Amino acid sequence: MRNILAVVTGLGLVFAAFAGLALALVLGTVAAGAIAVARLTGRFQPAMATASTTASRDKSKTEYRVWNDGRGTIIDM
Repeated sequence: MRNILAVVTGLGLVFAAFAGLALALVLGTVAAGAIAVARLTGRFQPAMATASTTASRDKSKTEYRVWNDGRGTIIDM
């Protein structure tokens, strides 16, 4: 009885493994196709970066000093 149960359990696990691989293959193919179609139709294009013409950042906030006093590096923000 234990032999039959072990064989049935083993076959079930093999079937589950093959079903998981088949599902992963189908989902991967569908996802790759959807991404390819979206890229080709222009619905999934990355946004272009544009340079800003105005100096909106305050330069005084980003200034900091770095020096080494012999015992370690000091960063003064």
